[in-house]
Amino acid sequence: MISRGYVAVFAQPHSDASIRNLVASWLDRFSRVEQVIPGAQAGNSTVTLTSPEELLPSDHLQFRIIQGDDFCWAYLTRGRCVIETTGLPSEKIALSLDVLLELNGVTEIVINRTTAAWMNWNGTA
Repeated sequence: MISRGYVAVFAQPHSDASIRNLVASWLDRFSRVEQVIPGAQAGNSTVTLTSPEELLPSDHLQFRIIQGDDFCWAYLTRGRCVIETTGLPSEKIALSLDVLLELNGVTEIVINRTTAAWMNWNGTA
């Protein structure tokens, strides 16, 4: 199954405070937020966050956002102005898009070009 991805562009680079605000928004709107444990030894391990203060420090952050049976991944880098998401397509709004909506500071949301090119190539667009 093909994934559906989006890129959100923010007016300002991500800081500690803005990243905590993102996590707070996700915790308010979705059933569970997990952070991939940073570091080379962490592998695919995640920790469930219950508050923005539990955020594990890292320059490159990865999150799994879960709503019911659906989930998506969000990737961001401290000091950069974008968040990239990926998840499964949905007949309703894709969770990978929904997690970007209502976030403060977003100036633009675009579909991931790699995903869009694949969908056009195989006729699923």
